[in-house]
Amino acid sequence: MACPFFSPSERAENLALPHPARLPLGAAWRGACAVPGGELVQLGAVELESCNLGYAHACPRLPRERTADAVRFAVNKESAEQLEIQFVLESKHLPIEHGKLQYDRTSHCWTSQHSDSRIQRLADCFLEAYLERHMP
Repeated sequence: MACPFFSPSERAENLALPHPARLPLGAAWRGACAVPGGELVQLGAVELESCNLGYAHACPRLPRERTADAVRFAVNKESAEQLEIQFVLESKHLPIEHGKLQYDRTSHCWTSQHSDSRIQRLADCFLEAYLERHMP
């Protein structure tokens, strides 16, 4: 469950997070904080742990009023031509929004995306890590 305000920019192979393939985005990522009304703040290693895992209630930038605390992704259906990725946004450990995103493996593009660009960026990272692990 990644923080919905996390804006990943690159893979972070040297972060001390256990079992990177089991992380919510399928790998550890470096990036910035994208809290609305604030600048993109580059994050240190300690902060990145909370960003990669979500539910960062101790984060000083986390808005008091927010729609979600975390977002999770999972591959719901898979074929040679298409991936269906389920997303769930959570608040206080309860689902508040869910849906499906479609990725066309033949044309290498999303055929349906999330309307929030921050959530879509997290889905892009999840997809990238997933495809790396499942390439023949």
